[in-house]
Amino acid sequence: MPIQIEPNVQTGILMARYVNPVDPERDVANVIQSIIAFSHQVQGVFFVIADVREFDLTFDTVTEGLDLVRRSLVGIPVRFVVIGSGKFVELAAQAVAQRQYGSFEVAKVFATEEEALAYCHAELTKPS
Repeated sequence: MPIQIEPNVQTGILMARYVNPVDPERDVANVIQSIIAFSHQVQGVFFVIADVREFDLTFDTVTEGLDLVRRSLVGIPVRFVVIGSGKFVELAAQAVAQRQYGSFEVAKVFATEEEALAYCHAELTKPS
């Protein structure tokens, strides 16, 4: 399976691990459906961590994925974190905050899973 989805309702974190090849229409749509289902199982804000270290992002896959996010997740209290590096990772992290892609909070980018998880846990346990 090109995208392994690991939901953890107790922590409020859904991990999506991307590997090549990914069919944006089919595989990313499955991730979107998993995010929507996850949103019904948790209370309030939650995180989706996209681990793209083993996935070759292109401009097309970034824009197709962002368009699916915009069409499907507006109004869902999700925050995004990306594990990876490179110009397309940074582009996607910034673009998710643009109005045409849903006006979500800018995604945080980390090099390792440990850093990403530590950030999410810290954010989710902050006093309101």
